[in-house]
Amino acid sequence: MAEEGFVSMYARDFVTLAARAESGVEVEPQVEKRIGEARSHAQLMDDRKGGDHLPAVVERLRHESARDDIRTFRPGDDIKAALKRRREFLLDVADRLMKSPAAAGRASMAVRG
Repeated sequence: MAEEGFVSMYARDFVTLAARAESGVEVEPQVEKRIGEARSHAQLMDDRKGGDHLPAVVERLRHESARDDIRTFRPGDDIKAALKRRREFLLDVADRLMKSPAAAGRASMAVRG
């Protein structure tokens, strides 16, 4: 069983990066770095404590992507469109976490120009 602290830490970090991307900040370098850290940390946790830590983070990100959390949006934002971008961001990160590091690719995550 995956450690809740591990899962919530990485999920919270990616949710925070989604909010930053929504505000127009280029977060791709941080996303790439955090994905690499999550992969290596998950392997370490699996070796020491057992469990499927990385799949647990992916599952949590998919769960978070379905939530309608509007606290990070600015007044006047198109909430429906912002929620869609947030959902797409988190699902993309979840997919990238499950890919092998070489296949993960490199796409920009900023949503505002």
